[in-house]
Amino acid sequence: MGTKENIEYIKKELSSEEKFLESIIKAEKFYKKYKKPLIGLAAAAVILALGYVGWQMKAEHDLEVSNRAYTALLQNPQDKEALEILKSKNPKLYQLYLYQRALKNKDVKTLEKLAQSGDYILQDLSRYHIGVIKKEEKMLSGYALQKDAVLRDYAVLDSSYLDYEKGEIGKAHKRLDGVDKNSPAYALSLLLRHYGVAK
Repeated sequence: MGTKENIEYIKKELSSEEKFLESIIKAEKFYKKYKKPLIGLAAAAVILALGYVGWQMKAEHDLEVSNRAYTALLQNPQDKEALEILKSKNPKLYQLYLYQRALKNKDVKTLEKLAQSGDYILQDLSRYHIGVIKKEEKMLSGYALQKDAVLRDYAVLDSSYLDYEKGEIGKAHKRLDGVDKNSPAYALSLLLRHYGVAK
């Protein structure tokens, strides 16, 4: 390497070192200028991360406790302590448990309370089962007219069966015509039409 090339090489090295030092100085100035906000931001990020981890741990703990309470209630429905734990730790599972018990015991009062709950599916199913338990044709017919009802076609079947019991065969047939061919209840409607509601 010649002297001229050495000088160029040294200039380039000094230039890159100057740029590096310059960036360090700028970073140091930026840090000194925004030291408090940066520390505050870092502390807030740590606190948020710890809060999130704590919240996740509490949610997992509550889920575990509520699952144990639910299992205890399945084994012993009279366990009042487990019922209170389930109610406080997991209100949705508590409502589902009440729904399950109400169906088993044909408890219309509990179903009526659940029909006023905030859960759309539980409200819908409770309204349907109230009509079935009470054998209220009007209630089942009203339910069947709702396009977004979960058990709409089954309500049609139940209404038709009630018509059959009253001897209103034509009315029952007309109702059964409303069951959609793609519905899981369609096969049952055919059976009811053939065996139960014969002309």
